[in-house]
Amino acid sequence: MSVESGPARKRPLLAALGRRLSVLFWFLVAVIAAPVVVPDGPIMRVVMAVALFVLMLSGLHAISQHRHELFVGLALAVPAAALNVIGLTTDDLNLYIVSQFIYLAFFVYLAFHILRWTLRQHEVDAETIYGAVSVYLLMALIWGIAYYCMALTSPGSFRFPDEDELGELQAQRAAVLEELEEGEAEPLPVEWKQRANSASGTMMYYSFVTLTTLGYGDIYPVRDGARILAMLEATLGQLYLVILVARLVGLYTSQESERRKKATPT
Repeated sequence: MSVESGPARKRPLLAALGRRLSVLFWFLVAVIAAPVVVPDGPIMRVVMAVALFVLMLSGLHAISQHRHELFVGLALAVPAAALNVIGLTTDDLNLYIVSQFIYLAFFVYLAFHILRWTLRQHEVDAETIYGAVSVYLLMALIWGIAYYCMALTSPGSFRFPDEDELGELQAQRAAVLEELEEGEAEPLPVEWKQRANSASGTMMYYSFVTLTTLGYGDIYPVRDGARILAMLEATLGQLYLVILVARLVGLYTSQESERRKKATPT
């Protein structure tokens, strides 16, 4: 059944979308913070897989004003979650890496729709702020996954502190790729799963440090691809804040001016 495109039909849909963004925001905060602050373990890996899938469903609930948006989101969310679980249970790092790329595509899709909704708003309220901040957090999540994929597929892209889990995983992955070129490759040791979960928290930390332009220097890009990703994140992160804050301030000023005119007796 088609949805009418008139203003009377669009406004309730957009309002309904706004009411869902506060829930998505708090799910984002929990999922992003968990790998950094919670100790790793088998139970934690299962909890994180479930939490990530719930976050994806929450995001789909927030943006799905039409069926095709829901179907596209599910076409990305379900394979990502399934390949992630299969990769972890079968010790298949390649499937696990593929799942991370699909996660990346899903969160880009989600951020695009939330940003589009936020920019279409003509009034500033709490849900508009939740939408704007959710996009900022999604940018950190997207780049964190991108860095993680690059570290796994192109070992040596980043320099890590000594004895860092992802640094060791990169070294193991590089050794396997070298052996593969010689036709004598062996699978990674089973402990790659433990290191992978800790490593995701490391790259999330690096993503936030880059997005906010803190630049501690404990982790830094070495290869050109990683450097380009880092430059894009730092630049787009600052542009996003400057442009969006300017827009929100302008909308709020206009909104308050209209309210004062209505409140002033003629």
